[in-house]
Amino acid sequence: MRLLKLISPFLVIIVLFFCCKKVPEEIYPVVTEVLKGIKVVTNPNYPRDGETRDLLVEELSIGLAEGAEEYMLNRPRDVKTTDDGTICVLDMGDVCIKVYDKNGEYLRTIGQKGQGPGDFGSIFYMVLSSDGRIFVMDPMNRRISEFDIFGKYLGGFRFEGYYSELKIDDMNRIYYKGQTNKTAFDDLPVTEDLLEIETVVQIFRSKVDGEELFLMGDFEGEKNRMKRMATGGVLTTGSEFNIVWEVNKEALLYLGLNQEYKISVFDQDGKKILTFGRKYEPVTQEIGGGENVRKRIMPAYYPIIGWVFDDEGNLWVPIYSENEEEMIYDVFSPQGIYLKQVILPCRIYEIKKGKVYSIVTTEEGFRAVKRFSMKKLNNSPST
Repeated sequence: MRLLKLISPFLVIIVLFFCCKKVPEEIYPVVTEVLKGIKVVTNPNYPRDGETRDLLVEELSIGLAEGAEEYMLNRPRDVKTTDDGTICVLDMGDVCIKVYDKNGEYLRTIGQKGQGPGDFGSIFYMVLSSDGRIFVMDPMNRRISEFDIFGKYLGGFRFEGYYSELKIDDMNRIYYKGQTNKTAFDDLPVTEDLLEIETVVQIFRSKVDGEELFLMGDFEGEKNRMKRMATGGVLTTGSEFNIVWEVNKEALLYLGLNQEYKISVFDQDGKKILTFGRKYEPVTQEIGGGENVRKRIMPAYYPIIGWVFDDEGNLWVPIYSENEEEMIYDVFSPQGIYLKQVILPCRIYEIKKGKVYSIVTTEEGFRAVKRFSMKKLNNSPST
């Protein structure tokens, strides 16, 4: 059995078609205004360049159900690539980073389960710097570790408290999220029902060694549903709506609370410079069955899947779809214009040099990393 699979570029996964025509730029009814010194862009509920289903051509697949251990992915959580096409896979199940070349050939494994330098207690987040270094957040050991692409441990730093998510800009500064409940656990009353506890999300930026820590801002809107149990302990089910954020190469922070379809952009000093979004009708979903059925208002955009930037700096925002076999992305320009809506058969983890990287469950039931080229039919809008 071959350890990897190179797919002919003529294999078409899904065909592009237009669901609505492109609207000429000069008549697209976007509203732009300046409020209190901040540019605000409000788009209509349809994209300027229409809705497309993109033609994805599978080029590469890494992953096996059985066989060589280095090609078996246990619980892959993220995939990132270097400028030369080297592929780094964060495998949460095997607690390591698996590295492959641009053709999918195994190169090395970075890290292992443990507590020593270069070891991981758990791994959830990974970013690559512009010069190819790898940074991994280890919540269990409460540290961020740094490696070169060859697996050499370069150092790291510890943090106090709980932080999550990890981003990086082209100046090789890292960003991570802290979260504080306005009501302490010890102050919660014993109740039958869940209480909504207001939460403050903090976005921090620092050098890769943890120095020059800078608070980008305190952001409110999340409400954790919690209750204190009579037997002790606290039950929490998280917030119905979440703050979603991403950082682009120019070190601009994009952030929004998905209770409404608005996204704000902050400069390097944490100053808000732009707010954009689109008109949006909330979608409801029925949860439960029989007498216990209830309607839930779905978030304006997904909190878990996250945003990605393409090579042109456009922001791809995943939204709710009733079809579990597809992903719908709203694509916005750096100026906040709603360019197009793209429907894909899989989640995007990274777009780089015209390639789309994803983690999918195969028909055989195992997880695999896939690389696609994104094609367009004639007369289609450009990405």
